[in-house]
Amino acid sequence: MKIVRFLGGLGNQMFQYAFYKSLEHKNIRAYVDLSHFENYNRHNGYELSRIFGIQIRQAPKLILELLKPEQKKWVYRKARRILGLRKSYQEEKREFSYDPNVYSKGNNYLWGYWQNETYFLNIRENLLNDFNFPNLENKKNKNTLNSIINNASISVHVRRGDYLKDHNLGEICTSEYYRLAIAYIKNKVENPKFFIFSDDISWCRNHLFKDEDVTFIDWNTGSNSYIDMYLMSNCKHNIIANSSFSWWGAWLNNNPSKIVISPSIWIKNSELTLSLKEWIKL
Repeated sequence: MKIVRFLGGLGNQMFQYAFYKSLEHKNIRAYVDLSHFENYNRHNGYELSRIFGIQIRQAPKLILELLKPEQKKWVYRKARRILGLRKSYQEEKREFSYDPNVYSKGNNYLWGYWQNETYFLNIRENLLNDFNFPNLENKKNKNTLNSIINNASISVHVRRGDYLKDHNLGEICTSEYYRLAIAYIKNKVENPKFFIFSDDISWCRNHLFKDEDVTFIDWNTGSNSYIDMYLMSNCKHNIIANSSFSWWGAWLNNNPSKIVISPSIWIKNSELTLSLKEWIKL
């Protein structure tokens, strides 16, 4: 039995769900712990059921209380010793890396983001079915999707907001990165039409584009933010940020000849990257 702790925004939840499904694919009895979202005030809380209608097996409360690492009550600590579960807690060892040992026998509480495609590449079709977005209702989004489908569309995801104060993730996808990515696309794609998704559209208008064919999408906010990922996934090509949100937008893109441009580094002072080998890294 394995329990996967879920935490973070939509992109992180999708990675954790993909990992959870990979455990099931290997015939491992898997559960999830969603208790982190009870007091989680960032992003939009737990979103997988609301957006995709995903039904997920939550860990029974008694088992969860027994295995949660923050459990300090002496009765549970004693029970763990008696049942041989003192080492049941297992934390992800290295970001963006694949660890086959997580599939080993035993009862474990697993904490991490599990952001490596190797965990779930062999169940891609299953995940494409699970991550099936609801139909669009907003007229602006319907018109945008129609334009995306009928043009040489390129999504550009620019994440600023919380990244501006993040010493590890900020200042990686600079204006220079985007200018190089846009120039690369213009050299490879005839008549490209750019669709810009960002939490800082005014910055994008002032720093990134001059004479390009551009549509700025700034109306999908709050609980509708996921629609940006849906629209990005329908673009022919993708320019992404060092963000799991736009990573999934590119990964869900089923265009067999897609060009995906990603930053060469994902975290400052680290060689670890979430970018796939077939993506163009700048």
